[in-house]
Amino acid sequence: MSLLVVGHANTGKTSLIRTLLRRHDFGEVNDQAGTTRHVESVDIEMAGQNILTLIDTPGFEDSIGLWECRHQPPFNELSGRDWLMAFCHSPLADNEFEQEAKILKQLTLTDIILYVIDLRQAPLGKYLDELSLLASANKPIIPILNFSASPSSHHQAWRQILTERHLHAVVKYDSVAFYFEDEKRLYQSLQSLMPDQYDALKALILAREEAAQLRLSAAISLLAEWLTNAASFRSLCDQYPASNEQTNQFEEHIKALENQYIQQLLKLYDFRPDDLVQSQFHIQYDRWQQDMFDKEVLKEWGIETGTSALTGAAIGAGIDMISAGLTLGTATSVGALLGAGWQTGKHYKDTIKSKLTKQYFLCLENSTLTLLSLRGLDAIRHLHQRGHASQQPFQLSKNHASDNAALRKLPFYWRQAKQHPNWYQADHPLKTEVEDTLTQALQSKLNDDSSGLS
Repeated sequence: MSLLVVGHANTGKTSLIRTLLRRHDFGEVNDQAGTTRHVESVDIEMAGQNILTLIDTPGFEDSIGLWECRHQPPFNELSGRDWLMAFCHSPLADNEFEQEAKILKQLTLTDIILYVIDLRQAPLGKYLDELSLLASANKPIIPILNFSASPSSHHQAWRQILTERHLHAVVKYDSVAFYFEDEKRLYQSLQSLMPDQYDALKALILAREEAAQLRLSAAISLLAEWLTNAASFRSLCDQYPASNEQTNQFEEHIKALENQYIQQLLKLYDFRPDDLVQSQFHIQYDRWQQDMFDKEVLKEWGIETGTSALTGAAIGAGIDMISAGLTLGTATSVGALLGAGWQTGKHYKDTIKSKLTKQYFLCLENSTLTLLSLRGLDAIRHLHQRGHASQQPFQLSKNHASDNAALRKLPFYWRQAKQHPNWYQADHPLKTEVEDTLTQALQSKLNDDSSGLS
């Protein structure tokens, strides 16, 4: 089944194909009119079988002039396929209507025409002429309402115009803000127009739904892995409070881990490395204006932290000081000597270590780990619904966290990871078990969000 993607210049034809393909590298997309200058085709395959052929075309640039030529000799005496072929073999097709001729030549070769409409534009005369020109090919036409994610004052006018031309199989499909249900409706419209391909398209719909769920599951697993590594990571320092150099190195390492996770996400969803900006904070004068370890940032995400929760506040909000250098047995023995018993010795192990060794470990405090979880979920939520034609990089937002059951479970996983520094970037059966249960908690948080994913 071949689908000819047509429309006025700069309505998002190549963008539509990119999103259908889940590829960011098809064709060229920018805000300038007339970006696509040649006809290009690409296949959508399933299990090695070609299901759909998408044909990208240049945009109509002078549809009004072309419509006037259509009603002048010798073309006014011809109809349908005859006038199309006659025009494409005329000198006009090689000169002032060169781009339009590339479209007209494909009309007789395709099965279905997808007419892409920029819903931000009113249904002007030039667009109506284009619909009339396309109708002469006597092929099924499916209007695609692009840029439909945002409210448009022209939506009802377009609906009326299309209805008057008996084009009722209208599909909303935003190539920037992607929703699979919209794509599903497109395939269902194709099923109604091409009943012989019904089963193949049904299989394609199911395969696309399964692939979307697999990507989402893989993304959440990546998040659970990076958070477990972040929670188990420790950095040795030799003084309390730690020096600025030591805390800066620690924070930069955490940011590098987050960036590694983001790049894995972008690769999973087949986006460009710069399609997602790691932090919403601007860098000025070679330093961070704000930092995700700052208390105010935590508050913006709805995470309240008191002084008692930030035991490392003296070296930067969100960092805990954990002592190192002694074994649990030594701490237990000291506890017993103090007459406090084994449990007390275990409880005060870190404090005893710090006083005897003068060495400490830096690790992330729970609230910061929760913040990183929210940032990670925010990235997944965006990429899952990002169209592959989107040109604007996404910046991790400051959305407030909701206090739900899934979020309250997270500190449990952080405590487990902190107790096992050997888990950091390593394979361990217990680590895998924690990551699996953390994945379920993160999935629950994602499901509980009012925005949802579709």
